[in-house]
Amino acid sequence: MIVEQHALWGDEPTAEHPATYTAYLAEPVPARADEPRPAVVICGGGSFTAISAHEQEPVAFEFLNRGFQAFVLDYVTSSTGNVSFPNPEADLAKMVATVRANAKAWHVDPDKVTVVGFSAGGFICASLAAQWKAGPFAALTGERPERLRPDAAVLAYPLLDMRVIRDEQTRDPRIDLRVPKTGGKTGRDLLNDYIAMVIGREATDERMAEVCPTSHVTRDMPPTFVWGAADDRTCPICQVYDLAQAMAREGVVHELHVFDQGGHGLSVANVNTRCDNEDRAQAVRAWVDLAFDFLDRRGLV
Repeated sequence: MIVEQHALWGDEPTAEHPATYTAYLAEPVPARADEPRPAVVICGGGSFTAISAHEQEPVAFEFLNRGFQAFVLDYVTSSTGNVSFPNPEADLAKMVATVRANAKAWHVDPDKVTVVGFSAGGFICASLAAQWKAGPFAALTGERPERLRPDAAVLAYPLLDMRVIRDEQTRDPRIDLRVPKTGGKTGRDLLNDYIAMVIGREATDERMAEVCPTSHVTRDMPPTFVWGAADDRTCPICQVYDLAQAMAREGVVHELHVFDQGGHGLSVANVNTRCDNEDRAQAVRAWVDLAFDFLDRRGLV
């Protein structure tokens, strides 16, 4: 295996474009040296403030073992730069185009590029999947829209709608208690500040709807596999149902799995990602095989 690390937008990361990526490349098997492999671009979660390591390399290895070339994207977060929409999404669009531009060197089939996103990374992947054609990404990357289109998307316990996050997290009246250590802001104030950071403007219903991937689903969205857990308190499962309904209305090929338990943040639910959550990991582990079967039926494996 070859492991390479690169800046995404140039020779070196910059303050404007700090994104990097790691390529995990399997060397060609002699008997099939001329057969390119499908590719996957992986976006871990981390609340847009960092990226969770357990949703990066372990996922890459899972896909490598299934015959993919894997690319882990370290998109911009609040700890590295301007995380406001559409900057992380533009990083993903650039990464998809980069994989296609280097398809021959990396032994990749440019017509088999899947994006996989967890939690906040799911928001990024869903945004590109829904808006690759009409969104701002072609202008931001200087690429033709079709170069940015994922051939499929896999969304794991995704964040999708900031309105749902706001409503679910402000049900408890105690959120309005003052918090002296933060300059007297209430929990509601802090949540609104966080949402404004992610969406790039004041956290109004109109702006949250504008950046919500579900608002932009059309028949041009690629095949999409989505899974989550009914007891997820971080990214409430109702968001997933809203996305599935939108895809159904538009005729988007999709598959949805909701597990009765599992919570949030389980990644590929194997020995490399679980710690004290073995029961929950076992409950959702089936998602990996289900997702690969979905991609196989689409001819993307």
